Order: sequence, then C-alpha cells, then structure tokens
Amino acid sequence: MKVSVSKIWLISFLAIFAVIYGLIVLWFVPTQPMVPIGCLIGTHDDLASGETGLLIRDNSALSDAAVVGSTPEVGDRVVELAGHPIYSFTDWIRAHRKLRKLEIGSGGTLEFGIDPTEDPNLGNLSAVEYPDHSRFVRVYFRRPGETEALVCFLPLIPQPASGVSMTLVWYVLQLFVVVIGGVAYWNRPFDQPVRTFFALSAVTLLAFVGGSHWWVISASPFLVIVFAVSGALLPAVLLHFLMVYPFPSPVYRQARVLTLFSVYALPICGAVSITVLTSVTWWLTQDQGVGPFAVTLERNASLLAAHLLPVLHVAIYSVLGLSVLYFAVCVQRLARSYQVARNPLEKNQVKWILWAALFAVLPIGYTFYLAIFDHVRFALGAARLPMFLASLAFMLAYGIGIARYKLMLIDQIVSRGVWYYGSSIALALVFSALISVGAVNALHQDLSIFGQTIPLILVFMTSILVLSWFRDTIQRTLDRNFFSEKYQLDKALQRMNRVVSDVLEPEAVSASLLDSCREVLQVDEAALYLRRKDLSEYRMLMSSGHTNFPIQFTMSSEATESLTEHRVLQRVPQGTSPSQQLIRTLKAEVIHGLEIQEQLGGILVLGAKPNHASYSAEDVAFVIAMARITAIALHCATVQQDVSRLNQDLQLKSEKILDQERMLSSLHNELAALSETPVPRTQEEPFVRSGILGKSLAMQQVLETVRKVASSSSSVLIRGESGTGKELLAKAVHENSARRTGPMVSVHCAALSSTLLESELFGHVKGAFTDAREDKIGRFQMANGGTLFLDEIGDISLEVQVKLLRVLQERTFEPVGSDQTVAVDVRLVAATHQNLEQLIAEGKFREDLFYRLNVISMTLPPLRERKDDIFDLALKFLKTSSEKANKQVFRIQDDAFNILQNYNWPGNIRELQNVIERAVVLADGNAVRLEDIPEELIHPQQIVPRSQAPQAANSPGSAQVSVARKTVLTKEDEEQRLRSALESCSGNKAEAARLLGMPRSTFFSKLKKFGI
Repeated sequence: MKVSVSKIWLISFLAIFAVIYGLIVLWFVPTQPMVPIGCLIGTHDDLASGETGLLIRDNSALSDAAVVGSTPEVGDRVVELAGHPIYSFTDWIRAHRKLRKLEIGSGGTLEFGIDPTEDPNLGNLSAVEYPDHSRFVRVYFRRPGETEALVCFLPLIPQPASGVSMTLVWYVLQLFVVVIGGVAYWNRPFDQPVRTFFALSAVTLLAFVGGSHWWVISASPFLVIVFAVSGALLPAVLLHFLMVYPFPSPVYRQARVLTLFSVYALPICGAVSITVLTSVTWWLTQDQGVGPFAVTLERNASLLAAHLLPVLHVAIYSVLGLSVLYFAVCVQRLARSYQVARNPLEKNQVKWILWAALFAVLPIGYTFYLAIFDHVRFALGAARLPMFLASLAFMLAYGIGIARYKLMLIDQIVSRGVWYYGSSIALALVFSALISVGAVNALHQDLSIFGQTIPLILVFMTSILVLSWFRDTIQRTLDRNFFSEKYQLDKALQRMNRVVSDVLEPEAVSASLLDSCREVLQVDEAALYLRRKDLSEYRMLMSSGHTNFPIQFTMSSEATESLTEHRVLQRVPQGTSPSQQLIRTLKAEVIHGLEIQEQLGGILVLGAKPNHASYSAEDVAFVIAMARITAIALHCATVQQDVSRLNQDLQLKSEKILDQERMLSSLHNELAALSETPVPRTQEEPFVRSGILGKSLAMQQVLETVRKVASSSSSVLIRGESGTGKELLAKAVHENSARRTGPMVSVHCAALSSTLLESELFGHVKGAFTDAREDKIGRFQMANGGTLFLDEIGDISLEVQVKLLRVLQERTFEPVGSDQTVAVDVRLVAATHQNLEQLIAEGKFREDLFYRLNVISMTLPPLRERKDDIFDLALKFLKTSSEKANKQVFRIQDDAFNILQNYNWPGNIRELQNVIERAVVLADGNAVRLEDIPEELIHPQQIVPRSQAPQAANSPGSAQVSVARKTVLTKEDEEQRLRSALESCSGNKAEAARLLGMPRSTFFSKLKKFGI
C-alpha cells in the first residue's frame, strides 16, 4: 500500500515540532520570574461586581517571601504591576512577560533596610534591587469596598523546582515513546495504527508540557495557543487511535470519513474558539504608545478584553468537559477491543492499555473535581501531579506492550544491538541527570550543613556510590538479556541430543531443529523438506514461524548436484545459476542439504535474519552441525517408525478379529433372547441386573459386591460421576434383596428446596404451613417395607440432615406439623457424585450422618475405565433408539465405532446414549456412519471431568498434524505422561497406548526405557 510522502513528512514534522516545543517550554518556564501572588482568568461574576483590577486568588507563596509594605490578601484586586495598569488577566501576563527583561532604573539600587514605600523620593520607582541581587517590583492593589489603592513591593521569585523537574522527567520518558513511534512509522507508513500512535505521542507531548505550566507560558501567545490546540485535540486523537487499534472497528471501516468528522468536529471547534479568543484578547491589550489618546485607547481595549475573557473561560471548561466525555468513550472502546481481540498477543497489548485507562480514571476524575469545585488550585497547578500519574500509566502500558507483547512490532524494526546501545545510553543519561539535578538543587537551595560544605560533600559521595552500584547492576542485567544468544549453542545441541536419544517421531526431530535455528540465528522463518523416494520432489515436513515457503517443490538435477557438492547454499543478489533460482523460488536466504543413507534426503530452508543481515561463518558452521545431527535422528526415527507401523498393523488386525468375535457373541445373545424356547430355571434365585450392561472387570466387581450386600438391610452409599448409572445400581440392590416385593421410592434431593424436601421425605399434616391444605404421606412411609433411594445426598441442608440421622438411628420420625411418631422399616440407599469428605471438612455435611450412610460403599467406574462395555452399551442404545425413531438401524460401522471406543466420555453412559440417539436420527441407511458421529467426538477438545486425573497432552482421536505440530517433551514430562496414562487406564497397557495415540510396541519400548 502506497502512502503519500507529504503525509509522512507532515506527521514527522508534527513530532519534530513537539520535541522542539517541549524544549522551548522547558527553557521558558525556569527563566520566567514571578511575583508570589496568583491571578486567574476573570469570570462573569467578576465583571458583575463592577470593580476594576484583577482579583487575587492565591497568596500562599507570600508566607516564605519578604514583602515590603502592605501585604496583599486573597480577594484584593491588583490594579498595577511594575508600572503596568492591570485591567484583565491578559494585562497581568503581559506585565509578567516584561519582567523577563526588567531593568532597574537610576536610583533603584537600595541598601538593606530602606523601604521604598515610605520614602517619598522613591515613589516613582516601579522596581528596586538590593545588594544580594534580590529584586522587588511595585504592586498597587485595592481592598474590597475601598477606593484608595495600597502599595507594596513584592519580590521576584523563580518558578518552583518541583514542577519543572516533574515536567522534565515526563518529557524524557515521552520522548522515548515518540522516537519509538517514529521509527515504527517510517518503517511501516502504511500501517494505520502505527501512524495514529505516532501522531498521538506527539500531541500528548505538546499537551502535557504546555498544560503543566499554562499560566507561565501564557506570557507567550504562541506557546499557549499551541498548548490549547493540542489539549483540545488530544482526546479526539486518542479515540481515533483506539478506533483503529488493534484493528479498525466496524463503524470506522464502513464510514471512515463520517466517523472522523464526528470524532474531530467538536474538539476542532473548541480549539478554534480558544485560539480566536486568545488572539483577540492579546491583540486588544497590546501597547498603544504614549499620549492621552493612546492611554485612553489602551484602557478601553483592555476593558473590552476583560469582557471577552469570561467567554474564554466558558470555552475552556466546555473543552474540559468534552475531554472527560471522550475519555469515557475511550475506556469503553478499550474494553470492547479487549473482548474482540483476535489473538492472545493483541489481547495482552489491549489489556495493559485498558488497565492504564482504568487506573487513569482516578487521577483524571480528581482533576475534573478540582476543575469544578476548586478551580483556583486546578488552574494554579494542583492538577499537574494527577495528570502526570495518568500519563505515566499510559506510558508504562505502552512500554510493557512494546517490550513484552510486540506492540507496534518494534522488535521487527530495531535490532537487538540498537536496543542494547539505546538502553545503555538511556541508563547513562538518567544517571548523569540524577547527579546533575542533585548538584543544581544543592547549589540553588544552599544545602550546606551548618555552613560547612565537607558534610555535604560526603553525602554526595555516598549518593554517587549508591547510584553507581544501581547503574552497574542494571547494566549487567542488560548485558545478560541482550547477549544471551551467545550462550544458546550449547542449549540447542543438548536439546538435539535429547531428541536423538529419545528416538521420537520425525516431526519432533524437525521441530527441535527448526526451533534451535530460529533461537540461535534469530531468523523469522524456517522449514524442513523431505525428498520423496526416487523422485526429485520435496514436500514440507515441518515449518516454524510465519513462513511463506511452498508446501512442495521440484528440484532440478543441476540444483541437486550443486547442493550435493556444497551442502550449504546462500543467496547471491546477482546469481543466475539453477541453485540461486531455487533459493529465489523458495524465498529463502540459506538452504542446506541433509544426507540420509548416503544420499540427499532432505533440505533445511532458512529465511532472512533481522534487518536482512548476512549469515556469518559461525552461523553456517552452526547450521552444518545441527543438520548432521538431524539427519542421523531422522534416519533413526524413520526406522523406528517403520517398525512401529508394522506392529501397529498387526495390532489392528488382532483388534479387528476381537471386534468380530464380540459382534458374533452379541448376535448370539440377541438370538437367544428372541428365541421362544424357555430357558430352564435353576433352583437358585437368578441375579437381576436391572438393566445394567457390561462384562468388564470393573463392572463385574461392582455387581459381585451388589450380590453380596443385597440380602442385608444395611445402608448403602453409591458413589460415581454423573451419568454412570447410580440409580440403576440402586435398583439392582433392591431387586436382589429380600425387600424386592416391597416398594422402591426414589427422591432427587438436589431438585427440591430444604423446606419442600423435608415435607417430601417425612410428610405433613393439614395446616402445617401455608399451602398444606390436606395431610400428605412422606416418602419414608411410602417406602415402608421396601427401599428408599436418595439421589444427590450431598446437596441436602444441615437441618434435613439432622432429621435424616434420627430416622436412621431410631427408625421413627414425626411428619411436619405433627407430634405423632411414625415408625418405619426402610432400607436406605444414597448416591452422590460429590466428595463428602471434603464437604465434611467444609462444614456442609454432618460427619455422624456420613458414617450412618457409609456402612456399605460402592463406587461406579466411569465409562472411560470400562471401555470394554462400550460395544454392548452402544448396541443396546442402538436398538432402543431405532425403535423410538421407527428406523431399521442395527449396525455401527467400524470407523464410527473406533471413534466411540477412543473417546474419553466425560458425560459417561448418559453421553453415550445421547450420541447413539442422535446418530440414529441422522442415519440415512441401516448403519451408523462416521458422518453421523458428532464433530466434538472426532476432534475432542480435551474436556476433563472433575474427578479425572490430569491426562497426557495427546488425547485419543486428536489428529497428528505433520506441518505445524510440535511434540518435543523433556524426559521428565514424557515419563509423567506415560505414568498418567497407565494410572488412567488402571494399568492396562493396551488401553494406555490407545489413549496416547501411539503403537503398542512404541509404548512398551518407552516403558522399558523409563523402567516403568
């Protein structure tokens, strides 16, 4: 995208102008003398009083000043300063401007002790000077309601050093932001966010430096107008930046011109109004010369200016209110940008700026409070510190974004060497500035101790030693950070050695090679290609970085011979050989051939280095060493992969035979169930499964426990994740017990409130509570002689727990609202998916009730731990869903069943039932196909149940991506991964291998390697 040169230079000129303007202000303010009283722009109330002169708003500086004559007070009106009549604030700042070149007339040099207000011979002096070079100017002022003016001589004092120092520190920090924005803009002038950020940094510099001392620079119309314009436009520029960063908002993209007009219209109107009013009032108060007519004209013009200044006051406050409104919109826009950020990098950039904006709400709000309720302190500099903190917050956010999250992509423009030297220079400047400021401060304020300079020298020596220690510490940190690449070679070689010893997949070997090259050589992109057998075609195996390399390419015989001979080829700008044409086709800077089995088997392709720096001899030597190790590792990995593939094929064939055997067994059971021939019954009572399917070892153990405990009357506590079939297990306990002829009553405790649950369990009598219009029998009475199943027992309240404990202890209870005791004979079966021991520790479940319920405890395994039962369960649900949907679907294709078999099933049996029912509804034929399985099962998102231990990173069913997936693990991580898989599969090695998505042979070899 082309950008006009005039636009580039226009914004650059704005930044240069801002830098020069800041220097001028920083020179102008300290050199401007002032009198120790403060006056402000007049308001309509001041004009309504009808009194002439300028109202004194502040005299706090008089407490430390020597006043000759009467002392002015707040509320008095200044009518003359240093011989200049004062009618308005413009006259006041004009008089101050003349103080910069104040000349002491003849007879104006006085000895100590002489009061010029009492000596009639000195009555015509407007300024005097004493032997210590202190200067005093004459001030006439009038008390409220008095007609006679009082006279005094006030000393000329310098501007406060604290305010100037604060502005200087802020100027230096903001200067770095402007420079960084300028560098980014000149390298990417087409980037709209960068362009707007550059303009924003320049306008911010203008607004803050001028606004920190507006009452001082008011002595210069040029300086104050520049500040007024930049201050009015700053909120609009900030909003403009946030509308295009991190990417243009939809409103901005659809109506760019209209949006910019809406953003800038009001601020431009405010800036123009302030500029016009300032210029007019300054022009009206200019010196008209000497003579009666000139004096009269000057007086009338000054009075007219005094009437215009209240209008200027209203314009300034209007712009201030508009700025607060714009800032609120900016905060809202930042919050929206944070929500719609396209990637984590943008999200972090916006997050820090948003935090800065939220922090700035407090100082900006305090500034607005001063402007409304304490405008005197606001106008005389009380808002300097809060605005400094607000601006500092934004600078810190920009700094973190640039340093950590590639804000403005400055890392692509400025090399590490430039950063290093820039940081070192900045550190030296800060160190020098601290020493200089301390020395000047001591000289200016005469900090000698008891008139002796030796103690002061010792203090300065100690301070310089401490500062030197801090500087050296920071310098060492800079050295470690900026020259760490010198120490990356050993780290890269260790990583490759680890990969070779582990004999991982070719993708893992390639990822380690590419990452090492990118880290050590600081290249933006790298890729590895492997040659197809007996062909000249090369296909990408792995890439790293934002590459523009092709997926595959064909190499000519001439280029192959050249690469075989030289191994490493670099780009030559004017080269025309076939190998150079190949480098240009690949858009690479360096290519290196990999020798695998004594022939060219692959190519390592590297992109450009930062700033297109050339590859040194050390870089090429590093690439050769890494390529040789990689070639050996790729050969080993390929051999291992071939062996694993053969083992996997054998395993798949064996598993297919087992699946067919299971299918035949299931069909045989179905035929036996449909047969009309009655099955002879044995004399022993058969075990009733109550709809529970499963032949896995885990379920056989649970059902064996049910068979043993069913005949007793002890309470049973069933535990397990949601969807594992706890209610069916409770039904099996009931139907295999001696109480099977009695009722089985179920209550879902989590579905009822505490009051309703109590009434539901124990019943109530008529009138027990508001809606109790008739007697109601509780579930305990309904289950008398049978079994009461309480589901989600962990959700009942402590009050109900007390009554439930009594029933379990005494087998009696009283209905709600009744005093009659009811005796029951009930066996209690409770179920929960919660950790009752943790609830007891938290005080949410009674420990004595837990022991009453936990007489017999059974835990239902989740479906992921009984995958051998998935086949039977799937066929059962397939049959019921087909009948429900009135379809003839009686088979599940192998590829679809493999997905069901490998899925983790966080929702357990209930999720499996829903998946089968959905597949039946979507099925077009008589079989469930892979297309009928939900997408989330085919590409699972690693949904881990709360009770499941952490799994390995590669879940079943997750596809292996050969171009971009990186699977390099440390030995400790891989060993933990294997142990976690075995633990999740209860020691079943075949299941653990399937869970990790690797062949059994590979899994067994890794177990042997780690001694597991």
